[in-house]
Amino acid sequence: MGKAKFGIFGDGKELAQLAMAKVFRPGDHRAGYYRDQTFMLAIGGLTLQQYFAQLYAHPDVEADPASAGRLMNGHFATRMIDEHGAFKNLAKLKNSSSDISPTAGQMPRLVGLAYASKLFRNTPELTQFSDLSDQGNEIAFGTIGNASTSEGMFFEAINAAGVLQVPMLMSVWDDDYGISVPKEYHTTKGSISKILAGFQRTKTEKGFEILTVKGWDYQALLQTYKKAEKICRDEHVPVLVHVTEMTQPQGHSTSGSHERYKSKERLTWEAEHDCIRKLRQWILESGVASVEELVEIEKRQRLLPRHQKI
Repeated sequence: MGKAKFGIFGDGKELAQLAMAKVFRPGDHRAGYYRDQTFMLAIGGLTLQQYFAQLYAHPDVEADPASAGRLMNGHFATRMIDEHGAFKNLAKLKNSSSDISPTAGQMPRLVGLAYASKLFRNTPELTQFSDLSDQGNEIAFGTIGNASTSEGMFFEAINAAGVLQVPMLMSVWDDDYGISVPKEYHTTKGSISKILAGFQRTKTEKGFEILTVKGWDYQALLQTYKKAEKICRDEHVPVLVHVTEMTQPQGHSTSGSHERYKSKERLTWEAEHDCIRKLRQWILESGVASVEELVEIEKRQRLLPRHQKI
């Protein structure tokens, strides 16, 4: 509506974020980036009122508890200290570290959060700090766009997590582009999971568990994140989830139009593979809900027009 200076969205990434939210438990931490609106809403770390407060840079901490309008919009956080400056009971809360604008800048922090869980699990002297950790059973969840995996901090963090063997669950939202640049021009082989294949753990060598899944397949996403969470939480093995075939229906941000650089064929494919549309098809085909029930749900949730037709 032109009431905010700049907007950036998580459209096309909703289903993966819902699946990830289902395995995100109290005590876990997130270090992500600006397309995680659905996830933050799903874990109760953000309300729609707060989303618009940060979009318009509301300077009241009650309206925008993440930063009182100081963060770039689309950047999220939960408060880890109370009004007296003391730590909250983080082991009972679903936590998000504060997002930062430099792409891939969340990665070093992510490794630190995951390493903290390992220390809490393996250091008896730390068991007294039960407000900070449930004996190291927490996971550090990270998210990043596929283009930002080309950054040095991403590779350094991935290597460190593999060496340390920490509970880091790293998700890559892959929509085939880095703003207007196709992935084959910024990622070797056009696939971060192929690049990192050598990090895959074996029966004799420690490393990562690497999983790939399509961003429009909700059932597969649920199964993938369930498997990833169990490995990460129980075994303290880092996991990379490469979510492919995502879309970005509104372009990178309000500052550009994806119609300018995507072919007609690509735009048609994106319309057909929009994850919300695919979810609606699956719901109807599986008999989970009828068309009438879906229409009523959509009315209540005020879904966008792109979600209303198959």
